[in-house]
Amino acid sequence: MFGRKKVSIPEEYLQFNQFSADKERLLCIGAFTTENKHKVETKLDGSNNMLKLYYPKNRAAKVMKYWLPMFGINDGYSAVEVITNWIQANDYSGMIAANTTNKVIRIVTKASQKEGLDETSLVAAANKVKTYGAFDLDRLGYIVRVCYSLDLINEEQAWGFLEELWDAATMHYDDWDEYCVSYLNGEEGLDTNWYSDGVKAYVALRKDAASLLNKYQLKN
Repeated sequence: MFGRKKVSIPEEYLQFNQFSADKERLLCIGAFTTENKHKVETKLDGSNNMLKLYYPKNRAAKVMKYWLPMFGINDGYSAVEVITNWIQANDYSGMIAANTTNKVIRIVTKASQKEGLDETSLVAAANKVKTYGAFDLDRLGYIVRVCYSLDLINEEQAWGFLEELWDAATMHYDDWDEYCVSYLNGEEGLDTNWYSDGVKAYVALRKDAASLLNKYQLKN
């Protein structure tokens, strides 16, 4: 049997992705989407706390050619324009259908129990939060990382976008469980072609005492 060669993140990436707390906390936005989606792209674990993502071999070219254009991003100008407009237009008041809440409750319960995490807080959040604004917040947190990693935006722009996303999250959600539920409301309740397993990555990060989502609270 021939196994897949293990991919490891180069040391220079690990050294670069060391940030002060005021910046590091911003990486909570997009953390579980990054962990899930970047692993699909690269087979790499642990990228959720990185701003500069590592793409082995030809993966970056494929993301640039096939994935980003689905959002209208083809170069640096369009990256800034799309992200800026998306942040401004994000919907925080749209409501999901009642059956979506029931579906989200089943999803968070199953995912939590599978990993041995108490689902009480997530279920309570699902019964409270009926909007889906965090769906785009977390996706944008990942897209900002991708655009920076592919040199479409600079580091200052990346942190600026992440700070805008953080401010929006703190304005609309009390904690990460509410944020996650709002994301899942969008993932499950909107008719999009966004395929992800965000809840699995979220639960794993919540179980990890050292993860950013446990290190930094959405509100103090």
